[in-house]
Amino acid sequence: MNNKTTFDGAWMTDIDDTILPSGVTPDAVWIEWLSDKLRCLQRHRIAWVPMTGVAIDKLGPRILDRLPDDVRSHIIYYGGDGSQKYQFDSGTNRWKEDMSYRRVLTDAQALAVLGDQRFLAAFGGEEPAGREADGLESRRLKARKILSDGGFTSEDGFLGEMASILRRHGFEPQEAETYFRGGSISWMMLGDVSVAPYQTEEAIATRAELLQYGKVRLQDEGHLSRFGSEGIHIPFHGSRGIKFVLRNNDKERGTRDLMAREGLDAESVFFIGNELFDGGNDHVISRVKGVTLVSVGVETDPDPLIIRAGIGIEVHDRLLERACLALDGGDPWSTVVDRIRSTTVPSA
Repeated sequence: MNNKTTFDGAWMTDIDDTILPSGVTPDAVWIEWLSDKLRCLQRHRIAWVPMTGVAIDKLGPRILDRLPDDVRSHIIYYGGDGSQKYQFDSGTNRWKEDMSYRRVLTDAQALAVLGDQRFLAAFGGEEPAGREADGLESRRLKARKILSDGGFTSEDGFLGEMASILRRHGFEPQEAETYFRGGSISWMMLGDVSVAPYQTEEAIATRAELLQYGKVRLQDEGHLSRFGSEGIHIPFHGSRGIKFVLRNNDKERGTRDLMAREGLDAESVFFIGNELFDGGNDHVISRVKGVTLVSVGVETDPDPLIIRAGIGIEVHDRLLERACLALDGGDPWSTVVDRIRSTTVPSA
């Protein structure tokens, strides 16, 4: 892991709908463009810090695993909604998890939310074979017993129950997609598609009912806290998925860890995201006073501490290119950050 003298600052960023359209795998030209910009940040001792709800098994093939080895050393990845942290280990040529940071759902908590079939799919497929299947089935049985002993009786899990509500509103549950992310579970009721299908009148009403149902079920079950060291809640409404998140796992946690572990002042940390509004999963970073917050989302809180830079991923690209030109031109990082703040518009 890096020591406290490695970096002078951090370019911290959300991923989906901030630097890439949601779920899109970029082409080789974009990977080359990003690699060039990361080399610039590296020359000037600035870490690149992707911080997202996406787990590394999803983001790795999309971006991280496709980057050249020479830039990976300056990447710190916080994934799974603040539950896991990774850095690149050049000795093994693999991303290495920082186990001291790890805070994930127990098998019992995951099973209570997912139900049996989704649990098997999340950990290795619905019909795994061989020794891994025995291990996975053993985990499921142990988790099921823990739930039963603790008075939790639903075999379908919360998502199975919510699927019936989805069907009642005329949507097809088979189109929903589920993502287990260590410390969180995301359920995309219409699939992992663009925001537009979620904005119809019926989809908005259905999602509101599902969110309320999930919150009531969690409350009735004591947030499943009896099955782990932390309870589960639904903190982020966002614009698409419904997220069940382990309490105290969020981007604020990742930001504070970054500052503490790398010896960075808040003023040296730059963050750009598309959900800097109340209920968005980027908004919690606003509790870390001094961090420069830049919004590229359609919705932004009217907060003088949040900078409104425009809407869309091209805004991120333009700001990163501008930052690299300034750094290579001799400007210190503090000046680069100040200039971004002064040339964009406060959201208030």
